Amino acid sequence: MKKQNAGLIALSIVFILMGGFSTIYNLSKYVSNRVFMSSAEKTTGYVKWIDHELKTWGHNKKASNKAETYYITVAFDVGGKEYTREIFTGTYYVSQNEKVNVYYNTDKNGEPDKVVTDIDNDKRPYLTWPLILLLGIVLLVLTKKNIISVGRKRQS
Repeated sequence: MKKQNAGLIALSIVFILMGGFSTIYNLSKYVSNRVFMSSAEKTTGYVKWIDHELKTWGHNKKASNKAETYYITVAFDVGGKEYTREIFTGTYYVSQNEKVNVYYNTDKNGEPDKVVTDIDNDKRPYLTWPLILLLGIVLLVLTKKNIISVGRKRQS
């Protein structure tokens, strides 16, 4: 291994670790929700409220320096009593008063203990983390095979 490629190898390892852990976490969360939904009680709720927050940073306030967060409140009924679940998401794809499937388990008092909605599970892992993982693997392979390198070659 050339000393000049150590930086590329370190960068590829960082990409592999970040992409790998994030991909595994998002995938396990998705599978966990799907397993829970298959055995939980089900009711129909509705989107009670949608709030929006836009954060910008930097001195230019460019479009690339913005992050949007939507706060969606879902109301549902269990045993004649209304409960709510607040969901944070970066995408907006539901309307106020839209019907939503709600999956829940109840505790010993009949109160909803764990609640998952269709909106929760529609927050699928984006392709960003798997692509970062793939980029890290490709970068590592190309560096190891000396197809790419960093730095200048010394002339003899």
